[in-house]
Order: sequence, then C-alpha cells, then structure tokens
Amino acid sequence: KNEIQRLKSFLEEEYDFGNIVARSEKMQGVLEIVTRIAGNDSTVFIQGESGTGKELIAKAIHIASHRKDKPFIALNCAAIPETLLESKLFGHERGAFTGATQSARGSFTQAHTGTIFLDEIGDMSLTIQAKVLRVLQERQFYPVGSEKLMEVDVRVIVATNKDLEEEVKKGLFRNDLYYRIHVIPIQLPPLRERKEDIQPLVEHFLKKFNQNMKKEIKGVTTEAMKKLLLHDWPGNVRELENTIEFAMAMTQLDYLTEDYVLQSQPLPADDTLKPLKDAKNAFERSYLIGLLQVCKGNVSEAAELAGKYRADFYTLLSKHNLNAADFRSSG
Repeated sequence: KNEIQRLKSFLEEEYDFGNIVARSEKMQGVLEIVTRIAGNDSTVFIQGESGTGKELIAKAIHIASHRKDKPFIALNCAAIPETLLESKLFGHERGAFTGATQSARGSFTQAHTGTIFLDEIGDMSLTIQAKVLRVLQERQFYPVGSEKLMEVDVRVIVATNKDLEEEVKKGLFRNDLYYRIHVIPIQLPPLRERKEDIQPLVEHFLKKFNQNMKKEIKGVTTEAMKKLLLHDWPGNVRELENTIEFAMAMTQLDYLTEDYVLQSQPLPADDTLKPLKDAKNAFERSYLIGLLQVCKGNVSEAAELAGKYRADFYTLLSKHNLNAADFRSSG
C-alpha cells in the first residue's frame, strides 16, 4: 500500500499536469493501474486509438519502475518496412544483407536491463511475430546474419490501435503471441470519452507553446472553448495539441478565439439535409449533452459555460428530455 502511494505521488508530481493530464475518472483509473504494476516486470498491453498517448503511458510505467535509470527504447512497428523490421528489432552483422556495411545493435539489445516499447505491434508480419514470441519466452535471439545467441533482460510494453482478438480470428496475428503479451491490459479512452480533460489539456499546451514560441497568450475565449468541447476529436490528444499549436502560431491576440480554432472542421457527411428546425434541435441537444458530460451534471457550471440563466437552462433540458442527474455518477 505504501509503495502504491509513493508511485501515485511520483506520477502526480511528474506527470499529472506536466505530461499526463488525468482529471477524468477514466484516466484516473489508468494511472491507478500504472501505479500498481510499475514495480514488477510483467508485460503490459496498451490498447487505444491513435493519438491517445500510448507511448506517454509506457514512459510513465518505465520511469516509475526499478528500471527507471536504464534505457527506454521505443519502436514503431508500423513505421518500418517489413524487410528492415527484423534488423531493427534484433540487430544484424556486417554483410548480412545488401547495405549492411557494418554491424548494428537492435532495439532489444539497446534496451538491455531497461524497457522496450513496441508500438503498433499489430502491424507485424506473422514471420516477425514468431521471432518476437521466442524473445518473450526465452529472452534470447540471433541477430540477422549471426550465429551468436544473444540474451537480454528487458521489460516489454506493447501497444496497438487494433482489436487483436479480431486479428487472431482472421489469422493475421498469432494466438500464442497474443496471450504472451496480453498479461496486464490497459485500455486508453479516446478524448471524446474524457472531455473533462480538454480544458486542462488546453492549459498545458498553452504553457508549452508559449514557452516554445516565446509568446504570452493568456487563455482561450469562451466561444473557442465551446467549439473545442463540442468537437469529437478523431485524432484525440494529438489532434488537440496540433489545433492549439496552429491557433497560437496564427493569432496576434492575448486570447485564442474561435476564428483560429478548428478552422478546417469538415461538414458532417450526410446524404440528406435536414430541415433547419430539426438540424437546430439536433445540434442543441448534442450541445447540452456535451456540456453536462464535461460538467458532470452540475447545472450551475453548465449554464454559466453556455451563457444562460439557470432557469433558462432547465427549460432547455426539459425541452430535450434531459436529466442532469443522469450525468452525475460517471460524467
């Protein structure tokens, strides 16, 4: 219990608003898992959409572990051609293939005594999967073109944005490897499911880009924040970061306005146009739901953010058959 509390304190100090913003209950749950498993060497399986911060969580696990002073090596398996991935993972000897003018250490060797993070492991070919499975089972491998057996001591963290159970059913991912890596699963929620984190994330990115751009932008206008809260964020935290960076690069004001926030947001892909009244009602209901989710059912906060009197806000809720109490338990 004391160790968990120590790790919690460490993460709160180093990552809460520095690198990992976790105001929402779902992200608090993720950090709770991180504090519990960081101290052991079990393989961790992180699943989440692109841009949700899988590598950030992997680094948090590493830094909170007993291997924190050892190497952390990250490899994006989807970004490397299959013909080169084996060499990147296990290294190669000079002359092992065309262009191999000298020997090179692979990621597993570089991560010895530390942690290796294999991002997008679901994009590996079945051939490479078989070789990775052997490393996970025996902690041994042969570099490409070598007959010398290498041994490594590494903590393995993997991540994917794919449903690997479905990939196994399709024959695209090895069943035995899936169960070998699926020891401690961590599910990262998309940003649209943790909108409570948008405002603190925006504050974090404002601070970051103020420093990088040598600016002194003080905040975001109410209208701009509304726009941010209503967006679905298919690109998740990475998309939000890019949005704030663009707005800060373009603005010459002290506050970010809606003019530069989500400038190129596409129109909904809908084959049929609704009547104006129906479209307005649909938007209004969606807007109210978004506000209640962010404010966790607190009508006073939601009404203030919407720029409405509390009584008028209740009238809107009644019009759309919404009950604020439904949003209070889990946000």
